[in-house]
Amino acid sequence: MEAKLTALDYTIVLGYIIFAMGVGVILARRAAQSIAQYFAAGRELPWWLAGTSMVATTFASDTPLAVTGIVRTQGIAGNWFWWGGALANMLGTFFFAPLWRRSEALTDLEFIALRYHGAPANFLRVFRVLYGSLISNSIVMGWVIAAMVKIVQTTFGWEPKTSLAVLIFVAFFYTILSGLWGVVLTDLVQFILAMTGAIWLAVAALEAIGGGSILVQKLTEQGLTDRLAFIPSPENHELWLAFLTYILVQWWAVGRPDGEGYIAQRILATKDERNAVLSFLWFSFAHYVLRPWWWMIVALVSLLVMPKMQEPWGEEGAYPVMMVQFLPPGALGIMVAAMLAAFMSTMDTHLNWAASYLVNDFYRPFIKPNASERHYVLVGRFATIFILALGVATALVTEQVEAAWKLLAGLNAGIGLVSILRWLWWRVNAWSEISAMATALIVNSAIYLLSWIGNPVATYLTTTEGFPLRLIITVITVQIVWVTVTLFTNPEPMDKLLAFYRKVCPPGWWKPVAEFAGLPSEPIHWRWLLGWIGGVALIYGSLIALGGLLLMQPQWLIGGGLTAIAGLAGVRLGLNAVFQRVTK
Repeated sequence: MEAKLTALDYTIVLGYIIFAMGVGVILARRAAQSIAQYFAAGRELPWWLAGTSMVATTFASDTPLAVTGIVRTQGIAGNWFWWGGALANMLGTFFFAPLWRRSEALTDLEFIALRYHGAPANFLRVFRVLYGSLISNSIVMGWVIAAMVKIVQTTFGWEPKTSLAVLIFVAFFYTILSGLWGVVLTDLVQFILAMTGAIWLAVAALEAIGGGSILVQKLTEQGLTDRLAFIPSPENHELWLAFLTYILVQWWAVGRPDGEGYIAQRILATKDERNAVLSFLWFSFAHYVLRPWWWMIVALVSLLVMPKMQEPWGEEGAYPVMMVQFLPPGALGIMVAAMLAAFMSTMDTHLNWAASYLVNDFYRPFIKPNASERHYVLVGRFATIFILALGVATALVTEQVEAAWKLLAGLNAGIGLVSILRWLWWRVNAWSEISAMATALIVNSAIYLLSWIGNPVATYLTTTEGFPLRLIITVITVQIVWVTVTLFTNPEPMDKLLAFYRKVCPPGWWKPVAEFAGLPSEPIHWRWLLGWIGGVALIYGSLIALGGLLLMQPQWLIGGGLTAIAGLAGVRLGLNAVFQRVTK
C-alpha cells in the first residue's frame, strides 16, 4: 500500500521531533549536575509522572504490531502472554515498591551491593550489568527499532536504512543531553500523543465497520468467534496450555516480579515511598486497562478488511496498513507522530537505564570509584552511544516482534521466585541468583543448539506453540538448581544481613536476623495480600468491562464492572495498610 502523507502530516511529525529535541537542549545543564540527576532525576518525581513514564516506556512502536499479530493468529486470549504480568505488578505495588524506595539505591543492581557480600556479590553485579545492559537490553531495542522501521516504511515509503538513521538520531539526541528528567517529561507528552493516536485509529476502524456490535456479528459470521474469547477453549490444547502457563507459572517465574530495570529506576526516582507505591499502581492500571483495547479493536477489524497479509508486512504489519487505510490527512500525521513518540519513549528509557548500569554498577565501583560527578555523567553519555550501537545491530537481525518477546522471556525464565524471596527470606544469597540465571541461560541455549542441529523436539520448543512447554521445563529446572545451591552454600554474613534489615525493614522470614539485632520481625500483613488480590480483580474486571463497552457486550460490561468494584475495595484496604507502615 502506498503512503498518503500530506504536507500537513509531515508538519505535525516534524513539529513533534523539534519539541523532543528542544527538551534535550533545555534540560542538558541540569542533567549534567550529578549522576543522581542524570539517572534518577534528583529523586524528585511525583507518582503520576513516574507512573506515566513507566507506561510510556512499555508503549513502544512494537507493542501495537505485536498485539495485532497475536490477535490475528491467536485471538484476544493470546494476550495473556503479557496480561498475566498484572499479578506480578500488583505484588510489586503492595510489597516491593516501598522496599525499593527505602533502599535509596540509584539502580536496581545497586541492591546487590546492599543485600549480598564479597566476591559472589561483585560477580553477580557485573554479570547482571553485562547481561542486562548489553544482551537483554539490545534484544528489546532491536525489536523496537525493527517495528518502527516497518511503520515508517508503510507510511513514508522510506528504505530501512534511511528510516533507521532518522529515528535513531532523534531519540539519541535528547536522551544523551537531558538524562532521566528529559526522558520522563517527554514520556508524558509521548504517552498522551500515543494514546490519542491509538484511540483515533480504533474509533475510525469501528466506524468503518459499523460499530462494536456489528464487528462482533461479522466476526461470528466469518467463523472467527474464537478470536473474541478472553479465555481459550480447552479444546484448543496449545492455547489452553499457554493460558494456564501464563496465569499459573509465568507471572512469578519469568523476569523479576519485584520490579526491575526501568521500573525500579522510576520507583527509586520518586519523592518518597508513598509516591513509589502510587506510581506502580497507576502504571499497572494504565498498562493493562487503558491501552490494549484500542490495538485489539484495530486487529479485529483488520481480520475482516484484510484477512490475508502478504509480505513484507506479515500479520504484525496489519496495524500500520490500517493506519494508512483508515486515517485521513492530519489524523495520519498525528498517528505517525504518536508511533514515533511511542518508539522514542521506549528507546530513551532503555538508553538511559542501560547506561546507568554501565556507569553506576560497573564503571564507578570497579573501574574508577572516586571520580567527579560530571565525569560520571560524561561516561554515561559515551555509554549511551555504545548501547545504541548494539541496539541497532540487533534490529538488523530481528524479523518478528512476538518471537523476540518470547526469546527474552525464555532467557529470563525461572528467576522470578528468587527475586521475590531475596526480599522476604534471609537465607537467599548471591549464589542463589547466580545459579538461577546461569541455569536459565544454559537450558535455553541447549534447546536452541539442539534445534539448530535438527532435533525435532527442541525445534518445537523454540516455536510460538512450543514456548509454554519450554517455559515449564526451564522454570522447573531453575527452581531445583537454585534452591539446592542456596541450601548447600553459606548464608550472607550476619553483619551484612543486619545492615540490610535495618535499612529496608523487609517483611517475611527474617526472624533470625531480627532476633540477633533485638528488633521485632515484620510479618506479611493480610491486608497487603487483600490489596494484591483486589488489585488483580480491579485490573482484569476493568479490562473486561471496557471491552464490553466498546464492543456492546452487556454481559462483559456488567460482570467486569462488578469485579472491578469489588477489587477496588480490596485495593483501598491494601493501600491503607501500606501507607500506615510507611508513616511509622
